Amino acid sequence: MVRALGRLSRGYSDDPGPLSALVLLVVGAVTIWVGLSGLWIVRTWEAPAWWHLVPLLVGCAANLVRRSHPGITLAVAVPVFMADLLIGGSLAVLLVLFDAIYSAERFGSQRLRQVVRFGAGVVTVGVTIASALAGMPPRAVAAMALQTVAMLAVPIWWALDVRHRTELADAATARAELEVSRAAERARAQDAERRSAVQAERSRMARELHDAVAGDVSALVIRAGAALAAPPGPSDRESLAAVRESGLHALGELRTMIEVLAADGTAEPIAPTLTQDGAELLERAEAQADGVAPADLAPLTPAVDRAGYRVLQEALTNAARHGRPGTTRVHIQRDGDRVEMRVRNAVERGSEPATGIGLASMTERAHAVGGMLEVGIEEDTWTVAATLPATS
Repeated sequence: MVRALGRLSRGYSDDPGPLSALVLLVVGAVTIWVGLSGLWIVRTWEAPAWWHLVPLLVGCAANLVRRSHPGITLAVAVPVFMADLLIGGSLAVLLVLFDAIYSAERFGSQRLRQVVRFGAGVVTVGVTIASALAGMPPRAVAAMALQTVAMLAVPIWWALDVRHRTELADAATARAELEVSRAAERARAQDAERRSAVQAERSRMARELHDAVAGDVSALVIRAGAALAAPPGPSDRESLAAVRESGLHALGELRTMIEVLAADGTAEPIAPTLTQDGAELLERAEAQADGVAPADLAPLTPAVDRAGYRVLQEALTNAARHGRPGTTRVHIQRDGDRVEMRVRNAVERGSEPATGIGLASMTERAHAVGGMLEVGIEEDTWTVAATLPATS
């Protein structure tokens, strides 16, 4: 019951007009019917009770715009109440004035609210002074003051309380919407971060697979193609052995990558390094090398050691794939805190520089450890020059 009355009160207090006007009309008519009129006799005679229906109807009509134009509602209610006083006054029209004051404070502008509060104070003081000057006893003066306060201050207080509660509810709703929006933003940011991490991991795995397998597979294909192009002879077994060696090496690299992918995510691939595996790489590529041996470059940091191996591997792969056979030259040296590698091979005149994933992978690996990579063609020679720091 209490909740139902609370919902009805909230619905009435925020009603734009039709409901409140109808309620006032019905309640006012009932109070007039039961005799709650003629409460304040100003004239020497009391008008018939039904006369009070006229100001009640006018006040209820003005109440229809109580939310959109509360100033108009109040401007009509005040003279209607004064007119009703002239014919004796009634509780019905007093309720109309009460609601008009509430609407002005609840829905009116700041200026209108200030006018209502000032007017309520002036009327309260004026009625109290007038009662005292009229010679009324102190008890009657106090009663008049209290009645005036109840008639004017209570609707103002009620409107203030409702507006405050409404503002708190709106603020809570706004905070909830803000939290929902922030949660959605965080979810989008986390999703974007996950996507970025997945893409970065996919790119890293693609680079690792390319660097680990592409060289051996390219050598395998090149050797198999050369064996097929040459006439049958004793060199077939050597070609097949070389093909088998490249295939076994590629399978080993693949197995290592698969083991890492199948692990719990904390394992890192055991990548080959320049100082330990560089000599074998040069031997498999059958490249002519000068300068220092890869093992003599030590000590290098693990990151530089791995990056140097992959750069050299990809450079030799490109040389075997695109260069003329037997023209690959490799120069390796260490100059203080730098490691320099240069891979050259002859190409057909008019060849264009490569732009595939291999070149991008070499460049990325060199830059990742603070090094530099330069590639280019001079006349009929393709050159890959890498400079890596000995420490990174």
